[in-house]
Amino acid sequence: MYKLLTKNGQLFAVVVGAISTLIVLVTIMTNSNKGLLDMDDAAKRSGEIASTGILDAATTITMFLLIVAVAAMLIFGILHLVTNIKGSLKWIIAIVGALALFMVFKNTADHEATGNIVETMRKFNVSESLSKGISGSIKLTGLLLIFALGSMLVMELMNLFK
Repeated sequence: MYKLLTKNGQLFAVVVGAISTLIVLVTIMTNSNKGLLDMDDAAKRSGEIASTGILDAATTITMFLLIVAVAAMLIFGILHLVTNIKGSLKWIIAIVGALALFMVFKNTADHEATGNIVETMRKFNVSESLSKGISGSIKLTGLLLIFALGSMLVMELMNLFK
């Protein structure tokens, strides 16, 4: 299966994408009533268009393909991890390090208690724990962004002097 996908994976992706697009377009064109999509104010009437059900095929296909992609990613990722533990060790260490940094950032985050953000947190029912998790995620994302930019700069400098 792996060899088949490495050889023809892009072709399969293009064919599946083309077939999915064709199914969605045919569904929309055959189910659209009275030219709903041809009207000038179609964007303003998006709720009415969505309630007709003509976009259900697009949503269903998108969700199915997303589930297949996530399942394939997990299956092949775990399969590669199990078959090549020594080669995957640096990625395992990196993931464990990122999780440890997230926990540090989450546990050291301050819960906002004043200002406009408190009203927004109440409006969307954000608990203190979730607020700290969001803060930790943002801090980890910023740190990974800095690391990625630094790595990019170092690699470009190394390529410049080769």
